[in-house]
Amino acid sequence: MIFRNALPEEADKLTVLTLNSKRYWGYPDEWMAMWTEDLTIMPEYIEKNMVVLAEENALLLGYVSIIEHASSQIVRIGEYHISGGFFLDNLFINPSYIRKGIGEKLMNIAFDWCKEKQIEALYVYSDPNAKGFYEKMGATCLGEVVSGDNGRALPFLVFEFHWQI
Repeated sequence: MIFRNALPEEADKLTVLTLNSKRYWGYPDEWMAMWTEDLTIMPEYIEKNMVVLAEENALLLGYVSIIEHASSQIVRIGEYHISGGFFLDNLFINPSYIRKGIGEKLMNIAFDWCKEKQIEALYVYSDPNAKGFYEKMGATCLGEVVSGDNGRALPFLVFEFHWQI
């Protein structure tokens, strides 16, 4: 298995994996249709953000991406007010490879990237099905955010880092 930066021309391939991975959790077709635009990866997204994929024998196994929100973007979660920062935007695994350790390996690559950049906090709006995974990886749940598309509650978590220089 190799890990490498995604290329802009791989956006369609990442989108297919994203939709298949989301569909794995049994979401209704109408929800999938509603989310398709938000789950579509564009070449510009890959150019602007940290996007690392895992592959084996040219088969895409999964990918992780981190984005930075400007300090003018304020997120309110109950008593928390977060001004900007870094967010784990995507972690999707090929459904045939879920629960085979690929997500953990991709998260460790994301953590290494955060350490290299001396990022102190990495926030996550989590799919409810992934909350336990993120907590196992060390995240703390700060609360829930109501999703605008269908009113479901999304866990909002943070990974806090204390890097030694």
